[in-house]
Amino acid sequence: MTVPLEIEIDAGPEAAAEAIAVMHAAFAEYAATGLASGAMTETRDTLLEEMAAGTAVAIARVDGRAVASAKHHPAEDGSLYFGRLGVASEARGRGIAAAMVRALRAHAHAQGRPGLSCLVRASESGNIAIYQGLGMEITGSGERVSRTGALISVVEMADAATPQG
Repeated sequence: MTVPLEIEIDAGPEAAAEAIAVMHAAFAEYAATGLASGAMTETRDTLLEEMAAGTAVAIARVDGRAVASAKHHPAEDGSLYFGRLGVASEARGRGIAAAMVRALRAHAHAQGRPGLSCLVRASESGNIAIYQGLGMEITGSGERVSRTGALISVVEMADAATPQG
């Protein structure tokens, strides 16, 4: 990647609208699959509610413009769970998702957590491969009901060193 990337791990409530805009840009493509992402139902206000309850938002910026975002919070197993990691389509292919995962992992370790965990749509083989290349492994699978009401097949992933349980 040739442009400097800045990642803010806890962007704070003042960045909620920016995070939602990036999230909507990144997840809009799922509508074409017939399984629209629940991300499209999220709003600045719903995100602010999550943030007030302990969810943090990471934002990646290129030249000051938000191009990726992810939500994260402590998981029951002690890991740092991240979700809704999305990169705007015009910024893809530059390693931004991988940089976000690395930054989230560094944050997890700085907090004394063993690593990361997440859920990924089972159909997203590219995302699964990216996460596996970054040291995560599939630890389970199942189905989840999206905010849209759709039943979606997912895989659970965690850092290889993260204790399961």
